[in-house]
Amino acid sequence: MAIVRITGLPSALAKMQWRRGLRAALAVGVAMFVCYLFHKPMGWAALGGFQVIVVDNGGPYRSRLANILTILIGGSLGVFLGLLAGVNLPTAVIATLLFCFAFTLARVMSQPFASSSVTVIVSFIVAIGTPPHTLAYAYESTLYFTLGGLWAASLSLILWPADPFRPARLAVANVYATLAELIRLLPSTTSTDGHSAFNNSLAQFRLRTETAQQTLAATPARMTSRTIRARNLTVLIENADLLLARLLRIAELGAHDPRNPLPEIAGWLTPSLEPIEPALRQRPRDRGASFAPTGFLYTNIQRTLPRLEAALVTPQEPSTHLIAALRDTLLNFETTYEAIRAIWTGVEPRRSPIALLNSPALTNPHPPLLWFEALRANLSLRSLMFRHALRLAFVVAFDVLIAGFLRFHGQPITHNYWIAMTSLIVLQPYTGETVRRSGERVLGTVAGAALASVLAIFIHTELSLLLVVSIGSFFTLALYAVDYAWFCFFLTPTIVLMVLPHFRDWHFAAVRMGMTCFGALTAVLAMLFLWPEFESLQLPRLLARCAAANAAYLRAMIAFWHTSPTGQPNRMQAERTLLAPARRLCGLAVNQAEETLDHALLEPNLPLIATRDRAAQLNRSALTFTTFLRRLTQTITTVAAIGTPTPSAVDNISHLAERLDAVAKALEAHTLPTPATTNASPPDEQLVRIERQVSVLERTAVELATALPPATLA
Repeated sequence: MAIVRITGLPSALAKMQWRRGLRAALAVGVAMFVCYLFHKPMGWAALGGFQVIVVDNGGPYRSRLANILTILIGGSLGVFLGLLAGVNLPTAVIATLLFCFAFTLARVMSQPFASSSVTVIVSFIVAIGTPPHTLAYAYESTLYFTLGGLWAASLSLILWPADPFRPARLAVANVYATLAELIRLLPSTTSTDGHSAFNNSLAQFRLRTETAQQTLAATPARMTSRTIRARNLTVLIENADLLLARLLRIAELGAHDPRNPLPEIAGWLTPSLEPIEPALRQRPRDRGASFAPTGFLYTNIQRTLPRLEAALVTPQEPSTHLIAALRDTLLNFETTYEAIRAIWTGVEPRRSPIALLNSPALTNPHPPLLWFEALRANLSLRSLMFRHALRLAFVVAFDVLIAGFLRFHGQPITHNYWIAMTSLIVLQPYTGETVRRSGERVLGTVAGAALASVLAIFIHTELSLLLVVSIGSFFTLALYAVDYAWFCFFLTPTIVLMVLPHFRDWHFAAVRMGMTCFGALTAVLAMLFLWPEFESLQLPRLLARCAAANAAYLRAMIAFWHTSPTGQPNRMQAERTLLAPARRLCGLAVNQAEETLDHALLEPNLPLIATRDRAAQLNRSALTFTTFLRRLTQTITTVAAIGTPTPSAVDNISHLAERLDAVAKALEAHTLPTPATTNASPPDEQLVRIERQVSVLERTAVELATALPPATLA
């Protein structure tokens, strides 16, 4: 059964985002007050301002502006078409079917559509259920909606910008501040006191890393894992941990070097790391240009590393492992710099080594498809989003049809869009999310509708309505991503009162309670019986991408060895163009698989998986698979830096890449993996570790295959 998690109100209030709530109250309250002064209807202007604030999750101005323009244009179009289409029931049903399908499928075309499509459809549904359905009223309402949205956009972008990721940025900045302190203490680790201070800072680093991870996970912004800032803050946390591992390796190697190279190494690392902390705390004046591959910071670290290497290499002490650790550190710096640039520009690096490496089981996500190519690729029932768009369109159109026949005291129900709106918001592409969200929404909405019923009795004037709606907007947006049930609790009286047909109309809120329950039930039934999608069943496909990404990483390592043997001047360029993109792709693939696994753990019992034990085995095996994938990626990183490219090593690595590709193909096809052919045991200890990790992945892939429904096995 689904798990409905509701945070206690004191805990929710302690976590809520006050600035965003105040911004929402100001946007909605000012829009309503201006309409009140000019004796104009307040509802549409308030709705326009409210929706703009909802879709603005902060981040780079480019992405925020795109989201706001999408809701302004799409929402205005939805209001206009909805008011015209609501003239009769057949027109309303057909228009709803087409509009919902089009805007839901549009989510595959670009990130702004993905962020704003549901909000745009909400505008259309509200208009469908709000009379009168005349051309003059459609023009007037669309104008008020647009003006309210423009006011909120100016408030959000210029007068009072939002930055929900600021706490996470500052937490990550603290991690890098501690890392910089560790580098400054590096030369003193040879003494007892210095070693003690280093260990104290190391403990602080661990604590701050854990705090940063928790802060990012709790960031009050919806779909954080799908936003550019969240992805790159995650990359920064992982890179900090990798940099620490390299630093500990350098400290260990330097302590046994009689020349004591640690002061020189610290002098090379410090100017490269110190600018990261202030760049995370505050937007750089150059918009991150100094962190670009051609920028000052990366150019300087590339230019100075050969001089440091030359100082370390002597016939008596070649320091091969130490130099390899330094080069690997350079690779970490590049991905760190790329992440910082992406945080402030909203643009991520799009190069990939996959075309060169030709890994057969991996679909390359970079560069992204053009919008018409993405749309064409999803015009098939094989597409998850196409099926979701059809499901949502049918359900919402059915709700509109049912609402058209409803009567309340013998009269048609005005504002009868709550059935369709509930189904729209509850329906998610996957069953687990739909069932969980329906429970939270029903609980929050029923309680909120009861509150609205009480408030409606005491609202006698437009000014009192303005005050109550503004307060409701504050709590709704302040709790927007803290807890969904509390968000629904405050959203209900806010929207109910915003479009209240008559003062003291407490019946309207009572009607909405019934509509909400019916809409949620419709959504859950549709999700269970109309192309049901379970994230547990998507795990093998995502894990296949992870295995294929690591196979590509192994091939990137071979290409790196062949392209730039030790000592060639183009080695660092090869690290940038081959190793860094491949490792980044591995990290992103595992992050996506882990996010899906987290959702799968909250799913109800799968009807396609006969027993609860089989479902538990699937999730347990997936957890093991992702854990060893991360270990494999780290081991490959180490081997690429310090490994010796002998012919036998290259043969072994090629064989391991083929085994990973076989695992990926088997997971993709839901079949048992082909048994691995035996190969001579690799002589290198690190290669032995890779071979053992690949063997664990092969055994786990067998467990995944046996946990899937028997009908899917070949």
